[in-house]
Amino acid sequence: MFKKVIKDTSLTGAGTLICRFLGFIRDILIAASFGTSPILEAFLVAFRLPNLFRSIFGEGFADSIAVPVLAEHQKDKNKVFGIGSNLISLFFVALAVITLLGVIFSKYLVLIIAPGFLAQAHKFNLAVSFTRITFFYLLLIGISVNINAILQSLKKFFIPSLTPAFLNVSFIIGVLFFSRFFKNYILAICVIVAGVIQIAFPYIFLQRQGFSFKFNFRNIFQDKDIIKMLKLFPPRIWSSVIYHLSVILDTILCSLTTIVGEGAIAAIYFANRLIQFPFALIALSISRVIIVDLSSCYKDGNIGQFKKFFIFSFQNIVFFIIPISAAFLFIPQGIIDVIFRRGEFTDASLIITSGVLFFYAFGLFFFCLIKLLVSAFYALKDTATAAKTTGVCLLINVILSVILMFPLKVGGVALGSSAAAACNVFLLYRALIKKIGRFEWEDTGAQFLKVAALSIVAAGTARILWLVLDFSKYFKICIIMGAFFVIFVGIGSFIGIKHLDYVKRRIFRKIEP
Repeated sequence: MFKKVIKDTSLTGAGTLICRFLGFIRDILIAASFGTSPILEAFLVAFRLPNLFRSIFGEGFADSIAVPVLAEHQKDKNKVFGIGSNLISLFFVALAVITLLGVIFSKYLVLIIAPGFLAQAHKFNLAVSFTRITFFYLLLIGISVNINAILQSLKKFFIPSLTPAFLNVSFIIGVLFFSRFFKNYILAICVIVAGVIQIAFPYIFLQRQGFSFKFNFRNIFQDKDIIKMLKLFPPRIWSSVIYHLSVILDTILCSLTTIVGEGAIAAIYFANRLIQFPFALIALSISRVIIVDLSSCYKDGNIGQFKKFFIFSFQNIVFFIIPISAAFLFIPQGIIDVIFRRGEFTDASLIITSGVLFFYAFGLFFFCLIKLLVSAFYALKDTATAAKTTGVCLLINVILSVILMFPLKVGGVALGSSAAAACNVFLLYRALIKKIGRFEWEDTGAQFLKVAALSIVAAGTARILWLVLDFSKYFKICIIMGAFFVIFVGIGSFIGIKHLDYVKRRIFRKIEP
């Protein structure tokens, strides 16, 4: 029963892998061109503002509310298209208003999110200018994600997973070929260009499915499914607001350079980009696929099947994320060195960024589990529980980050986020048990321990090799990756890690004559 899930997850993961690979190229170019400079920090602050509203009214709404509701009608394509057309009309009007307000009040928004910038007038003014440009991306991406939601509800996962890649392509082309013409503003311009492409690309594929958009704002509120979505929306707004408040908190704390040091905002950005790679490739891909199946199980009243899908998804996260977390913990400086250290990304940038990655690595597994747990609640048409637990964990994040940033500087901010994520997982899982009953985990605990122990052995070996090998950093990282793979697969097969056995069976089945 899991073959279709694996296939859909693989397609989603393939699109996400392309997107994230291009994202690495983008970040390497940005790091080389801007380092941890005031220009980059001003842009990062400016781009976080529309991202807050994008998360609330764009991807957050689409993934957690629109897709589960639309998935209930996946067998009636015309019904899905009618609801989708109304959805796009509604969000076009709502986001146009928010975009206009964001442009008008950009100075005050920057003042709230980065008060430390006031001490540097040039950085503050740049952030305001960038905000006025990037806020238009909110309108564009809000339409794009709702187009993608329609595709996802029809179980067309590859195109939605590939669409974000155009933001990276825009940055790559812009930084490489046009930065000398637009100087400081090239990053903001790239955002707008990407937004236009991100609407056009999925819309072409949706048209091939028979979709034809009709603007119909007047009759939107007569659509029962739209009303259903709007009723589910307020708790989801709260969840997004709380999440981004934690991001804004990190930005505010990192703008206090006298405490956390220069370049902290950029360090958080680059480390977070590395954390987001496995998060998106594994957790996000799994969640986007599984929420459709979980929604169908809940609609049919099949809670037993619901639990099986959830456990299967959890096991996949364990198998893929634990080894990556171990690598981030044991060789953070080596990873950052190979990927980012060149050009304006100096030794000082390397030290501060690798420290942040180390502390974020403690939370990677929990970040991924939160996404899975939240998807389970959204499939149950419960958007309130996640909002409540996120609110509690924001308070925990605030307290821990403020306490830890004094001894650990910017690393303390990252560690506070990781600890808060662990608390959130505990609260969400306890609430899920109360809602649908206990899970039969069978051998999942034993598999977890095997994967964790083997990951530590492989990552510990990787650290030793990084310290003792006397080659170029690129050759060393290739040797380390090979050793990590050989240790994990070799010993893992011997001690009986189930996912490795499954992969071997699939491979040998394909190569049999």
